[in-house]
Amino acid sequence: MKLFLKFLVAGNFIASVLLFPVNTFSKTIEYELAIEKKSITIQGKTSHGMTINGSIPGPVLRFTEGDFARIKVHNKMNINTSIHWHGMLVPPDMDGVPYISFPPIEPGKTFTYEFPIRQSGTYWYHSHTHLQEQQGLYGSIVITPRSPSIRTDQDQTLLLSDWTTESPDTVIQTLKSGSDWYALQKGSSQSILGAAAQGELKAYLTRELQRMPPMDIADVAYDFFLVNGKPRISLSADSHETLRLRIINGSATTYFYLEFAGGDMRIVSADGQEVVPLRQKRFLIGVAETYDLLIKIPGPGKYEFRATAHDGSGHSSTWIGSGSAIFAPDIPRPNLYAPMEHTASMKSMNNALHGSTHGTQKITDPPMQMNKKKTNNAGHTMAQTDMQAVKPGNTHTFDYGFLDTDVSSSGP
Repeated sequence: MKLFLKFLVAGNFIASVLLFPVNTFSKTIEYELAIEKKSITIQGKTSHGMTINGSIPGPVLRFTEGDFARIKVHNKMNINTSIHWHGMLVPPDMDGVPYISFPPIEPGKTFTYEFPIRQSGTYWYHSHTHLQEQQGLYGSIVITPRSPSIRTDQDQTLLLSDWTTESPDTVIQTLKSGSDWYALQKGSSQSILGAAAQGELKAYLTRELQRMPPMDIADVAYDFFLVNGKPRISLSADSHETLRLRIINGSATTYFYLEFAGGDMRIVSADGQEVVPLRQKRFLIGVAETYDLLIKIPGPGKYEFRATAHDGSGHSSTWIGSGSAIFAPDIPRPNLYAPMEHTASMKSMNNALHGSTHGTQKITDPPMQMNKKKTNNAGHTMAQTDMQAVKPGNTHTFDYGFLDTDVSSSGP
């Protein structure tokens, strides 16, 4: 096996030299990352975690497009590990997927990742070994373009994650057992009394007769939802400042609703790619996605930027500014008893075919469809770079009835 890996790495190295030639005129940016096990305490609850340079998350790695990255990863644990550069254009042998593109980093060993920075945007890195990412092995990557098209008063990176004091192996065992323990913990378990209280007794009994399991939106009950490793952080900002927030969802399973107490958010980048700016009051970020947002502090006060778990079981808060606290709106918890007719997409299709809007929401703002900016042959941006809001288009009908949660761009 080791001989095979040596041939694999050698072959990948030759391919990387051909496909990713090193620019001898680029600036070399070096980082050293030390991975080790540590006890992590959050709001009085202590559990075992894995840290990068002593913290969760790891440090933000910053580059400029055209740089050359040299990152030494030291494994100070007694087990194998790895680092994968999520969304990055790297040579095959630098991708960090054990036994696929490179051998794992063994205990006490150091592996040096080297690759040219061929892109710009917001990305992240994490372990690709076993369940280590869920124990804290993740961090952010920020790459500034050669010629920035957007200038703001501040540029901040917010890495979202979920955290449980249980070991990941225990979580897997609980999920495989089919236990309702997590549903009971977060208050999403279902009963005939609960269905009656929600006015969904018929739906509950129909589902029981069909021997269908109760619906849930998330499977795990997390102890905390974190932003930059904490349930709550604060950022300094003056009135009327414009901030660029680089949002990264580094969670294990959680989607987050994002909203800002100070008004609309303007999406200017998705997964590292610039997009035609789009205003949103609230939207959902999936696991491993990244978005760059522009927000403006409207006046005096401390405004909440909230990331709420999609099952409504908790949230993290970033407070921006100073003065009196101004909270982001609460999101109603989803009605898990509401019936689904096969699937939401089938019901929407049926409504569209028959002209019915029963059980649906009409959304007059456009759905969140973002177009990448076009470039000419020289690579220059052709799209306008001003932060204009996308004008509302035609009325769109979506079936969100089974969630009973506002997910439209029109806000609460």
